Amino acid sequence: MAQDPLYEALLARIEALEAREQQLTVTSHAYQVVITTILGTIDTQTRDRIISMVDEAHEIAYSQAVNRRDKRLSEVIKGADEIVQRMFNFAQGGNHLE
Repeated sequence: MAQDPLYEALLARIEALEAREQQLTVTSHAYQVVITTILGTIDTQTRDRIISMVDEAHEIAYSQAVNRRDKRLSEVIKGADEIVQRMFNFAQGGNHLE
C-alpha cells in the first residue's frame, strides 16, 4: 500500500529538521571549544574584561526580553547564558566543560 504523499513529505521534512538540528549542535560545540580556548590563552585582565562585557550584554538582553514580555526570547537568553557561564568557568581554570 502506497503512503500518502503528504505524509511522506512530512516525514522528509522532519528528517531534514533533525539533520539541521544535529548540524547546529555540532557547530555550537565547535564554537564553544574555540571561544573557550581563546579565552583560556589570553591574559587574565583581557579575559576578565571580555567576560564582564558579555555578562553585561546578557543582562541587558534578558531585561529587555522580560520587559517586552517575550517569554520565548528570555528563555533562549537564559539558556545561552548558562552555556556561556560554563565556558567562562572552564576558561578561568574550571575543571570541565559540559
